[in-house]
Amino acid sequence: MPGARIVAACVAAPADRHNNRTPPGTLAHVKLFISYPSDHKDLAERLRLALEAEDHEVFTDRAELKEGEPYHAALREAIEGADAMLFLITPRSIRPGSYALTELDIAQRRWRSPGRRVLPVMALPTPIEDIPPYLRSVTLLQPKGDVVAETVAAVSRLGPRVSLRLAVWVLVALLVAGAAGFVAYQRAEHARAAEKARMERQAAELAAAVQLCDAGSHAVAWKQFEAIVAAHPDDTAARTAREDCAMRWLREARVASDRETFAALVAPLQPVLAQGMASASGERRADLQAHLGWADFLRSREGLAADPAALYRNALADDAGNIYAHTMWAHWLVWQGGRLEGEVRQHLEAAARGTRERPWLRRMQFSIALLRGELNGYALEVLNQMRAAGEQPDTTQRDLVWRRLIDGGLLGGEAEREQLLSFMNPADALATVEWLYPKEQLVPERQPLLRYVLALLRARAGQQAQARAELEMLSQEQVAARLDTRLSRATAQLLGQLRAPPAR
Repeated sequence: MPGARIVAACVAAPADRHNNRTPPGTLAHVKLFISYPSDHKDLAERLRLALEAEDHEVFTDRAELKEGEPYHAALREAIEGADAMLFLITPRSIRPGSYALTELDIAQRRWRSPGRRVLPVMALPTPIEDIPPYLRSVTLLQPKGDVVAETVAAVSRLGPRVSLRLAVWVLVALLVAGAAGFVAYQRAEHARAAEKARMERQAAELAAAVQLCDAGSHAVAWKQFEAIVAAHPDDTAARTAREDCAMRWLREARVASDRETFAALVAPLQPVLAQGMASASGERRADLQAHLGWADFLRSREGLAADPAALYRNALADDAGNIYAHTMWAHWLVWQGGRLEGEVRQHLEAAARGTRERPWLRRMQFSIALLRGELNGYALEVLNQMRAAGEQPDTTQRDLVWRRLIDGGLLGGEAEREQLLSFMNPADALATVEWLYPKEQLVPERQPLLRYVLALLRARAGQQAQARAELEMLSQEQVAARLDTRLSRATAQLLGQLRAPPAR
């Protein structure tokens, strides 16, 4: 969610004490709208304080919102009511789909020419070719020192009056005096109100579709996106949001019955992604290509010929570190029978170096670990990475590891246990299991098995004395209860190994 937009209502500059006139070259009675990405809220706040220090009246739109008033409606009204805009340029603010670009689009509709209306400020180094042409058509402010001070100074140089809206309205009222002029004015007002209402409805419809898709109601959201794009084919924000929904739907694709197929699911999504590629570049184009490859993978699960590797390769040519292409390609290689080594490892490590979509990456790593039994230990390795990075697994991942590793491989035969533990050293495995299943949070019926597994890992980590003491206590409880289970037999076997004198 973007940070709050800031609107500055600039009151008259300090009057000259002797002649009561506004000093020449300063702004008076001007409203400024400041558009910025959420990670630059601090800079925007400092700009607000600097404006107040210059005797300007500054307020934030969220603070001014009336109870129950739609946020997007208030935002649009703020832009349409402003005389000029400050646009803070960063790679994030001009990223496709950003709120800042949506605000810039509203400004562009209001002012066809940005001259003396829009002041672009380079807040972070950004490639000039990536900056929207509308901003490049005026001189970019590229501060060499303090951004706030230079920006405030630049605002003051825009001219003594950026807008004379009040005077213009008075003049218009005089010029259109009479029946014909009044009718024309009324028609213009009605048209403006109708356009404003239309754009507000469109924004609300788009926001609702995005929310539906994010919540997992992909099919319902898709119908709404199709209707919006059909009604407004030139709306870039709508097309981008539809592409984002298509990619999310593919990543979360499931078929729930024999009547559903992956082929039918991906059929309407592939043309949308392909169309998006035509105008995309860099990371965005790589994202689209990687998801087209994933669509081919889903189709291949139903026997349809497909080789997504070519699309993944092309995606990495556009964006060498693309998390989707690396992860999906690694999954494809393992799906085809590949081992967790060499090229597969390289792709997974490259994906992990990025910062995007970390929860999705972990889900994909778990999916790879569960493709074949001999890969199950990779899940423990992934959990160890999450522990080191301060990430928290969800309940589904905890339960899955308990069933497949704790109550499965570690309680199974020697060969299965060795295969599972080969993915990491015993000390890390012990620390990961203790972190994953705190004793005080585990239900009582799972406590005995956890005690056995921890003793097993302690013994392998060189803590034989502590492991033996824990197993002795566990064994006594099992004997007293006259238990004859997999766990009691495994406990007796491991305890016997620890009691045996070391080989000479």
